[in-house]
Amino acid sequence: MDSVGRPVGDEPQDPYKYKVEEIQKDREAKEQHEKKEPEPEKKSMLGAYFLQLFRKFIQIFEETEQNPSVVNKETVLDHLKQLKAMLEIMKIDDRSQDSPFLNELSSIWHDILDDQLGFGRTSPQSKKFHEFIKEIQHYPERQEHTLGYYLTEYAGQQWLPFPYMELIQKIYKDHQSHPKTSALTRWSSSIEDLLAELNQE
Repeated sequence: MDSVGRPVGDEPQDPYKYKVEEIQKDREAKEQHEKKEPEPEKKSMLGAYFLQLFRKFIQIFEETEQNPSVVNKETVLDHLKQLKAMLEIMKIDDRSQDSPFLNELSSIWHDILDDQLGFGRTSPQSKKFHEFIKEIQHYPERQEHTLGYYLTEYAGQQWLPFPYMELIQKIYKDHQSHPKTSALTRWSSSIEDLLAELNQE
């Protein structure tokens, strides 16, 4: 024991050191909380964006329920004709390395997807339109990255992933080997049927 009765070897507690440690802990806890919580302004902007998106979806849904076709028929016909023209080019020419062509194909595909939203859900044309889109979206079957994926994700990109170019080349080669039963032939035929039915309305 020393002169003041404290056991030898025990250091005196520094009250200032304790205070600094507590302040540091509080600061770190506050910083962690701020990282988890978005700023109020950002939260309100994000909320407004999702609310606007939801309202747009409800509006489209209500319009398609009330009116079997809220899109401009001429616009839909034009988009389908453009897509068919590009499919016909793909039958006779390997465009797997042609970035401008593939970007244009993606752009038209986005237009077709937008047109799909305007169709009523119960009309015969709507059913065929959705089936046609679904077939391209999921081609080839049981693949993680399909044609629909690439057409949707790489619109307007300056570079194209190698698997996408390989897929376009495969579609071309398949048509050269089996022109009567190829995917390009099926898709062109589906578009012809849709054009004929839409022109009869």
